[in-house]
Amino acid sequence: MIVLFANTTHSQSDYNKLWKEVEKFEIDGLPKSAIEIVEQIANHAKSDNNSPQIIKTLFFKSKFALILEEDAQLKIINDFKVEIKNSKTPTKNVLENILANLYWQYFQQNRWKFYNRTNTKEKVDANDFRTWDLQTLFDEVHLLFQSSLQNGLILQQASLEDFNGILQTQKGSKTYRPTVFDFLAHNALQFYKTTENNITQPAYKFKIDALNYLSDSNAFSKLKITSKDSTSLQLNALKIYQDLIQFHLKDNDPKALADVDIERLLFVKQFATFSNKEDILLTALITESKRTKSHEVSALYNYEIAKIYQEQGFT
Repeated sequence: MIVLFANTTHSQSDYNKLWKEVEKFEIDGLPKSAIEIVEQIANHAKSDNNSPQIIKTLFFKSKFALILEEDAQLKIINDFKVEIKNSKTPTKNVLENILANLYWQYFQQNRWKFYNRTNTKEKVDANDFRTWDLQTLFDEVHLLFQSSLQNGLILQQASLEDFNGILQTQKGSKTYRPTVFDFLAHNALQFYKTTENNITQPAYKFKIDALNYLSDSNAFSKLKITSKDSTSLQLNALKIYQDLIQFHLKDNDPKALADVDIERLLFVKQFATFSNKEDILLTALITESKRTKSHEVSALYNYEIAKIYQEQGFT
């Protein structure tokens, strides 16, 4: 079995060699030749079940499709859909997360088109996202982000180190985003924290109106967060923050917890509808500063406390 495995699995050096060929063809202005090598890499990656390489080949196929194909955007989306259908966790989750981002980026680049369209009961063209109305696109993005966070335990056990080949990272960043779950959850938060306010307006719209959304991390992790407005951006942001905080409360190193907890507190303060939110925020920050006083992350809470005192001094 060991001999068979050695003969059928491609090493990282094999992949690097092939990617250098892709790079050379790209520099020489030969995208068709480059895409042939990318297809070879894709076949190898699938036989090896190498998630990062599979995803990387999709990125490069997308890039060359924009050069070589008409209706490239549609082809790129369809390629991701096919790969998602044929993939398993965590590859499937990463691809769903990326596809959600692709849809959302398309909206941001074509915002005026969507705001000028009327909503339809059904998709004008189920396969062509460019014809959808804003609510339809929003629903698709929401479903993809939610799906990308399924099988959370597997994602929490998958190190982000395994995906170095497709990530641009800063030194020490994995201290705060150590797992695939962290990476996908924070990507989703960028969507759910958007200030786009014309996406969905139900009669029972969710509001951040409960004081305990600004409670300390341990108390917040135990809250029951529900609403009839299940697609609310702010509701789903709070749920993701809660999942992240519950996950990192078990960490020996509190850095990832402090990072996401402070982000959660500032998010709630920004969108809370109750009047004394600054005082409640200050109480939560002081509680966390005392809880972590033996660790350097207490300084992060103290910094936010100092900012509040400074702002109060100017009023």
